[in-house]
Amino acid sequence: MSMPLAIEGGAPVRHEPFPSWPIHDEQEVEAVREVLESGNWGGFPSPNVRAARFAQAFASYHTARYGICTTSGTTALQVALKAVSVGPGDEVIVPALTFMATAAAALYIGAVPVFVDVDPDTWCLDPDELEKAISERTRAVVPVHLGSRMADMDRIMALARRYSLPVIEDCAHMHGGFWRDRGAGSIGDLGCFSFQSSKLMTAGEGGMILTSDEGLEERCQSYINCGRVRSNDGYVSPQEILGWNGRMTEFQAAILLVHLKRLPQQVKVRAENTRYLTDRLREIEGVATLKEDERMTVRSGYGFFFKYCPEACGSVPRDTFVAALQAEGIPASGALYEPVYGSPLFGWRDAPIQVDYSETRCPVAERAAYMESVWLPHQLFLGTRQETDDIAAAIEKVAAAWRAG
Repeated sequence: MSMPLAIEGGAPVRHEPFPSWPIHDEQEVEAVREVLESGNWGGFPSPNVRAARFAQAFASYHTARYGICTTSGTTALQVALKAVSVGPGDEVIVPALTFMATAAAALYIGAVPVFVDVDPDTWCLDPDELEKAISERTRAVVPVHLGSRMADMDRIMALARRYSLPVIEDCAHMHGGFWRDRGAGSIGDLGCFSFQSSKLMTAGEGGMILTSDEGLEERCQSYINCGRVRSNDGYVSPQEILGWNGRMTEFQAAILLVHLKRLPQQVKVRAENTRYLTDRLREIEGVATLKEDERMTVRSGYGFFFKYCPEACGSVPRDTFVAALQAEGIPASGALYEPVYGSPLFGWRDAPIQVDYSETRCPVAERAAYMESVWLPHQLFLGTRQETDDIAAAIEKVAAAWRAG
């Protein structure tokens, strides 16, 4: 006989809070104090002292030659698209299941996002759907490493090279992840990271572009520094680049240098706990896990996705399942992301950009977003094995109650 659910008045599995985020201690305090007392606070000259140090350290960690600090992950994507010469009317292929910024970065520069469906095993960009979507107007591909899974970079890169298309990895979820021993963001032509408050590394806001191409690095540096060439106060010529002020402050860089020191151990702890949870979930009828790809040689991830199977749980809706988990003391979410083309923000009809996604359908992404996906934030997995056991116990309790009807 199943135990009464907390959402129906029963005792919850867990009363105690999980680890909070972001983590900080005296190291951040001292790093910020040093910047404050130095009087050298801003992003100019660009890159500034700590920003340059952080960019090189972050790039090296992820096996790339160059890092370019900027203000956000969205800015990083926008600059990367400009650096590979995407312009008005060009098409940029993106997965349907992602945060809106992946597609908005293309719209910001007058390009047209083309949405393709995701792989049902990973919920990352489906290479088969990618190839179908390539047209004469396609100018770039932006795969997203979603949650704790990486897109199939072997097939994506092979297709991109066949069609002479640049690849920009959206790595906002994948700090510290590796594919075939290459760091996330170093496999494509460019890789873009976010340091927003909830991300695996954070200074409140911030972004990073990685590349191993010297020419792309120079263009990115110019775009984020008002068109200047590095720290030189002159402007680029003869390209006459019209750039933005996308520079990172020294306060942000100082905090991120501390967070980078913590990253390897945090990646290790999360990987151990999510691997353990994966094993536990395989024993529970009513849920399923996403595919684990052996080519992902270091596992990381912004959070942990698993699949809810309503057919095995009396057809109880996913959102009800999530509400029941929350009542058991587990801070789960359902549709963290919805198919981006469904947002009214992407129904532009006015010049200079006219797009119509009313007929766009990506059934795998839609099923994941509205029926299957359950999301657990990354900080839950920085704790103990007992805390991971509590997550599994709550999932089993809720699924068992509804299996019993």
